Amino acid sequence: MKKLIALLCVLAMAFGLAACSSSNSKPAEDAEPDTSSETTAEAVGTVNTKDVINVGFVQLVDMADAQQMHDSFLKTIDDAGLSDKIVVDFQSASGDTGTMSTIIQGFVDKEYDVVVPMLTPPTQAAVSICGGETPIIFMSVVDPVYSKIMPDLNTVDPAILATGTSNTIPADLIIETANALTPIEEGKKIVIMYNTSQNNAECTMNAAKAYCEEKGFPYEVVGYADVTDAVTQAQSINADETAYVYVTLDSIIASNFNQLGQALTEAGIPVYGAADAMTTGGAFCSYGVDYGTVGEMTAEMVIEWYNGTPLESMPCRQYSDFTLVINEDVMNALGITLPDSYAEAATYVTTH
Repeated sequence: MKKLIALLCVLAMAFGLAACSSSNSKPAEDAEPDTSSETTAEAVGTVNTKDVINVGFVQLVDMADAQQMHDSFLKTIDDAGLSDKIVVDFQSASGDTGTMSTIIQGFVDKEYDVVVPMLTPPTQAAVSICGGETPIIFMSVVDPVYSKIMPDLNTVDPAILATGTSNTIPADLIIETANALTPIEEGKKIVIMYNTSQNNAECTMNAAKAYCEEKGFPYEVVGYADVTDAVTQAQSINADETAYVYVTLDSIIASNFNQLGQALTEAGIPVYGAADAMTTGGAFCSYGVDYGTVGEMTAEMVIEWYNGTPLESMPCRQYSDFTLVINEDVMNALGITLPDSYAEAATYVTTH
């Protein structure tokens, strides 16, 4: 009953239901989870004692970053010689939250041993649907504490049973870089844009606000509901009053950035993104993450759990080796010259 109520709560917020898509890494549709070695009642949910486990892996958005994490996750398990022991059922929701919830409920119904949700929205849905009865090892969550997935980065809540990996690019790092590359002139401000319906966007927006207030930087916050609204909002920004725009972390806008990037560049406004996918989509600058490493880090946690490490002994693992990424097309269009130290450190991309 608790699982059913949790599912209904998530589905009430979803946009609709659709059929699930999957890769060839999943078991047969009617395959039953291995139950040859059951866990003890005391260890259920925290310690694995099975010889073969079934992993439900759900992805919300289909984009290059997600593909890198997915491929690296599977490769790490395969390289460890555990593909026949850690059986992965990969399902993509193709951007539909209703499908995402249905996928996760399917994992629970099949009594899979662990759920691996990629990004924050699927992880929040998994927390609600799994109800603390199925372990969750999440991948690439922005801030698991802000999202109420973990009480702190070192502690697994026994009522939730979730830990995993985080690769948040700090807002202060991006704003500090922006001020070095495109300093705030007298009478101008920073515009912080964020998706009002995404928890991770709100989280990075609040971090950016706090940093601006701490440093005394003038700023304005602009919210948007979807990609179309983001473009409309961008077109209304006054270039004469804006030093630059910072777009906070948002998986939907990151994978559909071209119109927003083009609108701001045409207005002569530099735009900094909270993910390198935004830079290849037309933002001037961001910091990049090696998403293959994030996938590998997450797979290593699944392997450790498979080998008997208690979930509560596995703190959240944070990626921190960020790389400066500059869109050369946008840089030239805006006539920006990089200081030597940044020019030498940067990885250059063009708009895709």
